[in-house]
Amino acid sequence: MQDLLLKQLQYECDTWKRLLAFLMDENVHLKNRLSEIVKNRDGTTSLNEIERFQTDFLKGDELIKVLRDDISEVDKLLQKEVFEDGALEKKIQTKFSKIRVNIPLAERQLGQLKKDFNNYLLANA
Repeated sequence: MQDLLLKQLQYECDTWKRLLAFLMDENVHLKNRLSEIVKNRDGTTSLNEIERFQTDFLKGDELIKVLRDDISEVDKLLQKEVFEDGALEKKIQTKFSKIRVNIPLAERQLGQLKKDFNNYLLANA
């Protein structure tokens, strides 16, 4: 694989890692906020809704974990590619195509979850 392409793919992997770290951090903040809501619950907050959000936050964690694993696998393939000189190019391209689709979907999904949670909290404040 040519050096310029290899560097671009490594750059993309690094960008995805930073994005996933941010998404994970946001999810942690949302779960902490949910914990505060539960601790200070005054009866107006629906336990069913709290449980639904908790479940959705855990699903978000799992989604991020799957994407991180995919990116880690691609990172390893890129390292192999440096030493094996082209044998893995098709596999790398296939995995990159999949990640390029899944990252924006996850970002939108987790962004919508954050928006829904904030709207729920505002509506029940």
